[in-house]
Amino acid sequence: MSLQFPALRHRTGWGGFNLAQSLPTRTNLNVISPSNHFVFTPLLPSTAVGTLEFRAIQECVRTLPSVNNFFQAKAVSIDFKKKKVLCEDIWEHSDAKNSNFTVSYDKLVIGLGVKTNTFNTPNVASREVFFLKHLHHARSIRNRTIEMFEIAALPDTSEEEKRRLLSFVIVGGGPTSCEYASELHDFLTTDLVTLYPKLGPYVKVTLVEAGPALLGPFESGLRDYVMRLFRKRKIDVRVVR
Repeated sequence: MSLQFPALRHRTGWGGFNLAQSLPTRTNLNVISPSNHFVFTPLLPSTAVGTLEFRAIQECVRTLPSVNNFFQAKAVSIDFKKKKVLCEDIWEHSDAKNSNFTVSYDKLVIGLGVKTNTFNTPNVASREVFFLKHLHHARSIRNRTIEMFEIAALPDTSEEEKRRLLSFVIVGGGPTSCEYASELHDFLTTDLVTLYPKLGPYVKVTLVEAGPALLGPFESGLRDYVMRLFRKRKIDVRVVR
């Protein structure tokens, strides 16, 4: 059996990883994926601020008893008649050519996941814009947050620039965004302000939601509680009225 794991740039892993966990130890399972680990995505907001370390929410695919072979590569095409998957490795080579190889299978499971829809929003590819779907996103967010404080702490940084540098905007009012807003607030006002006491007055967290309320699919009691909590913590919430 060959199991096609989701690509690293997609937010998936749950289906393929759970299947691999449930298979017997003696299963001849071949795994193909650009990612060699599974990420427990609900805890990404905690790793982005250091509440949890990255290793606490990931599990190596190679440790699964059912995995016979793991190939860190991406699937390019599938020949269903011959039951072969054409793969391409993801590594940089001195000759600028990636190696191709095929993997045969009896049964094939494909888990592609989804890709973030940016709705053609301008400047999403900017250095100042981060997604929160994978470990490298959380790591980049944490590093960039600390960088902003270091730059703001320089003696020649103006008041206006300090406010700009320490203004953090979170787009989306779903569970992940709300959890991250709360985690970020605690990280900024508890940990970083202790290290940079003069920068506390410049810190601002803003949460932007295109709908009329945060946590739209949830019951009103929970939505109201989150709004009260954010007001208490002085998190600026912007929704469509």
